[in-house]
Amino acid sequence: MRRNQEYDPFAWLYTTYWGEEFHVQSMAVLDRLLLHALPRRARVLDLCCGDGRLSQQLARRGFVVTGLDGSGHMLAFARQRAPKVQFLLGDARRFNLPEPVDAVVSTFDSLNHIRESKELAAVFRNVFKCLKAPGLFAFDLNREEAYRDLWSRTSHTVERDAVSIARGSYNPGTRSAHCDVTQFRLQHGIWERSDFRLTQKYHPEADVIAQLKATGFTVQVYDAARDLGMHGDIGTGRTFYLGCKA
Repeated sequence: MRRNQEYDPFAWLYTTYWGEEFHVQSMAVLDRLLLHALPRRARVLDLCCGDGRLSQQLARRGFVVTGLDGSGHMLAFARQRAPKVQFLLGDARRFNLPEPVDAVVSTFDSLNHIRESKELAAVFRNVFKCLKAPGLFAFDLNREEAYRDLWSRTSHTVERDAVSIARGSYNPGTRSAHCDVTQFRLQHGIWERSDFRLTQKYHPEADVIAQLKATGFTVQVYDAARDLGMHGDIGTGRTFYLGCKA
C-alpha cells in the first residue's frame, strides 16, 4: 500500500533539515503523558512515524516498537535510522497489526494531515482496535492559531547542497492549511528541482473529544505550552490528547 506518496519528495528535506526542535522536546512530553506508566518491554505503535526519529528514541528506551507511515521514502530513512524497529507501509485509517500494543503515539501534528472529520474518526477506531485494555493513545494536533500565526509565514533553507522555500497559507472557511515547497537539491554536481504541497486540516477540539469518546476512549487534554512546557513556535497552538482504553 502506498498512501501519501505526495510526501515522498518531502522526505529528504524533512529528515535532513526539518523537525529537530520538535523531537528534542517531544520525549519529555511523552514521558509525562504515558511512557512512565508503561510496563517494561511494552509494545508501542508509532503511528505516522515519518523518518523514525521518535521510533528510534522509543526503542532505545527498551520498548518494542512498530512504526507505520504512508510514505515509502520516509520509511526508507526510518529503516536506516532504526534498523531494529519494524516499520510498516500503511494507512492510519485502515491497518492491521499482528499483535495488540500497549500504547500508540502519533506526534508532530501528523493527524492534521487527515483531511476529513470522518477519516479522523476512522483513525481513532483503528487505534482503539489495536490497543490492549488498558491501553494509552497520545497524539497532538495543531489548533487554528498555529495555522493563522505560523503557517502563513514564508520560510527558507539555504545550505551547501540544498535550497528550499516554503510558502504557507490558511483558509479559515475550509479550515485547510497549505505549505507549498520549492526545493533545489545538489546531486552528483547537478541541481535538481522539485515542487510539492503539504496539506493539513484544523480539527476543532470539541469535535476531536467527541470522536474519541464515541470510540470508547476516556480523554484528557493538554495545552503544549501552558501544561507541558513546550516552548517557542513548537508549543504555539498545539494540543496534546491522551486517550485511555479502559
